[in-house]
Amino acid sequence: MAYTSDVFERTERALPHARYADWLLRIPLAVVLLQQGFDKVPLSADMAAGFGVPFFLWGLAAFGEIAVGAALIVSGFLRNPMGELITRLAGLGAALIVAGVLYVAYWAPPVELLLYNQFHVLLLAAGLYLALTARNTERATGK
Repeated sequence: MAYTSDVFERTERALPHARYADWLLRIPLAVVLLQQGFDKVPLSADMAAGFGVPFFLWGLAAFGEIAVGAALIVSGFLRNPMGELITRLAGLGAALIVAGVLYVAYWAPPVELLLYNQFHVLLLAAGLYLALTARNTERATGK
């Protein structure tokens, strides 16, 4: 009789491995960040004040969103340790930016965030996933 772990291991080996599946997270996360960053340009002190954010932080967020979005796309083409490092840093940057957005604009108890602000929670999770499990190297992709 096979142990449960053996069944899981055999099943995992039998399933196909999508080498470029990370693009399913990269592209939407990058598009959202780029769109949000470019929406802030040209920078406006009035718009920053409307959100109750200092102008410096507003500008930092705008250019951070653009830089992180671009880094997610560029690092996806680098299938080496440098690409993995850039992916991890971009994922961390995305998570920090989205956490800042949640804190500044949508703060609520955690249960309410999960129930009523799923979009930002999903963006946060995608950024954290890429930060923690970048799959850019040959070692990680099984080659």
